[in-house]
Amino acid sequence: MVFYKLGYKKELCVELGLGNDWEGILCPKDEGHRRAGRRITELKLKLLSPCIVDFSWTFLADIVVTDRVIQVLRKEGLTGFETKPTTIVSTLKAVDVQKLPKFWEFIVTGTGGHAHPDSGIRLKWECKACATERYSAYEHGIIVDETKWDGTDFFSVVEYPKYILITERAKKVIEDHNLTNVVFTPSHELKWPELVIKP
Repeated sequence: MVFYKLGYKKELCVELGLGNDWEGILCPKDEGHRRAGRRITELKLKLLSPCIVDFSWTFLADIVVTDRVIQVLRKEGLTGFETKPTTIVSTLKAVDVQKLPKFWEFIVTGTGGHAHPDSGIRLKWECKACATERYSAYEHGIIVDETKWDGTDFFSVVEYPKYILITERAKKVIEDHNLTNVVFTPSHELKWPELVIKP
């Protein structure tokens, strides 16, 4: 079965606004493992452009979708996601906030378990005290181990949770309904970005 990484084009209409806050994770054994955990506030956004797209990503990889996306995905019975409301806290002067579509945070809940070993991803180190793990780069794309996948249409693998993978069915629904600002890359064909240092 072919799976796809869900990505975006260059059009991003929202970004993180003021007022977001995250939990802090402190490792009891190593201060160097201090990091931000899950966000503890509703997603607050600022509008970057009057050109609204159906899918947008923040620089921290939060996925934001319009109400139209949610209606389509639910009508078609796609699985592996939940939604949470967002708040627009700042916008462009020329934009009438009352005329904006409703934006939702799109949270992927499906799981593909650990990627197949043929992906070339290896655990480099872990800290059991604070559950920190670091994995190597993928060498042969992200190959889904279908015996670990839960069968959902939107999911991620343990090693790369910010990489959203989708099924052929989800891809077809998105294309058939002309949902905007998305690109699809077969997950097994993913190449490591040239300008990004491999972990």
